[in-house]
Amino acid sequence: MQSHPLTDNPWSVDTNPEHGLVPLSNLYNIDRARYAIASIARLVGNSASEPNATGAQPLDAWTVTALLGGVEGLCEHMGVMTEAMLETARACAQDADCADPTHDAPASIQ
Repeated sequence: MQSHPLTDNPWSVDTNPEHGLVPLSNLYNIDRARYAIASIARLVGNSASEPNATGAQPLDAWTVTALLGGVEGLCEHMGVMTEAMLETARACAQDADCADPTHDAPASIQ
């Protein structure tokens, strides 16, 4: 594949493997956190435009601060899950038993 400056990943390092095995439970947790962040963003966004849209009062500052604190906590959780997945993938890459995801299946069905 040709390299182009607009499509290169500036954070990519040659020593980092491109593929690895990770537990799906971590991916499910990250996906749930993503939906939670999107929901909180919608709540705060709707609150900001509430007076103009419906005339109702927006959320008070304490509530908005608490919601944004929740987003920060979810981001921290996503970071922990990402670190766990990277650690698992790196350990699996070094372990001979874990390195063969095909389970010695015949080449015709791989």
